[in-house]
Amino acid sequence: MFRTSVLVFVVALLWLPAEAVFCQEQTVESQGVAAVVHGNADISRDKAIDDALRNAVEQATGSYIENQTLVENYQLLSDKIYSRSRGYVESYEVISERVNEGLFGVTIRAKVKSGELENDLQALNILMGQVRKPRVMVLFEESSDRGGNCGRMAEGFFSKVLLERGFKLVDADTVRRNLGHDKVMGLLAGDETVATAIGSKYGAEILLVGNVQTVSQPITIGEFKINSNQAVISVRLIRADTGEVQLSETAQAAKPHINELTGGQLAVREASESLATVLVKGIVQIFQEQVYNVTSVTLIMHGLQDYNQLQEVVRLISTNVRGIRDTFQRNYAIGTAELEVELTGNTQSLASDLTARSFGRYEFAVNQITHNRLQVTVTTIDN
Repeated sequence: MFRTSVLVFVVALLWLPAEAVFCQEQTVESQGVAAVVHGNADISRDKAIDDALRNAVEQATGSYIENQTLVENYQLLSDKIYSRSRGYVESYEVISERVNEGLFGVTIRAKVKSGELENDLQALNILMGQVRKPRVMVLFEESSDRGGNCGRMAEGFFSKVLLERGFKLVDADTVRRNLGHDKVMGLLAGDETVATAIGSKYGAEILLVGNVQTVSQPITIGEFKINSNQAVISVRLIRADTGEVQLSETAQAAKPHINELTGGQLAVREASESLATVLVKGIVQIFQEQVYNVTSVTLIMHGLQDYNQLQEVVRLISTNVRGIRDTFQRNYAIGTAELEVELTGNTQSLASDLTARSFGRYEFAVNQITHNRLQVTVTTIDN
């Protein structure tokens, strides 16, 4: 009876909405720490503040619990239950800071809120700072309709909304000129290799790739002739470093107008601005997941002697690196392993923690780092 009651309570808690767990606004004090790597106290201070901001949100929200598995016949199929934060930092101030035994520690006072973040520009700026202000490129298929380039128009409207929210943009025209028509069309068609090339060469971490379709039909109302103009816009959000599609959305709008071209442009504008607002909300939610909840990072290790060494290294980092929740092996071949690491934090913090010290008889050197991908070389310390 007792076990059944506890299980019912847990299941009920998992289904509670965020608003039932967290009130609208709280002011809390929290602490954060980060290792001082190679004497770079300024970088460590930033990472310690990031840690304190995450702790502030978790403290204010009360660790909203989410079960990662199913419940069947009143039996939990897995005991992996993660805490998830349902809030964001609106503002904060650093109360104190100190360095002690190679660790940089800070105490902050933060105002934590729940609700819509994408319209709170101050809070959005804090969040984008925590994810290192990723750059966005907006690229639409150049579709012409009776003299009007609807793809370029949609591109401009999307860019305007993003700039107003404080996003950094990579110029799509520069990419068009340098990549050439065939590769741009390949990206629009879903070629992942082009996406990763753009991320590597032009510094765009997020790609918004879309197309526009417009239709105009003449209609007669009494003695008046008018055009019914419709626009349908589809957009995919792609992680440039991995080629993964994270969001896919579509919007449409209709505008009656006596002039077919003008009406089509008005429909494209309305659909673009509506869809851009939806995409901004989706991007913000992705950022919140990366900062405050468990996120996934691809970790590639080179220099491994054999598979047994890989197992030992994974065990050491899983138990000694702050924030790692779980690791999953994806590939192993000739001394190179690809892992998927679930952690609280981001790729930069993982890289700093791996290079700050040795793990048993192993050390790590960073070869390459992108927003969601980290490549390191493992070396064995001579005794």
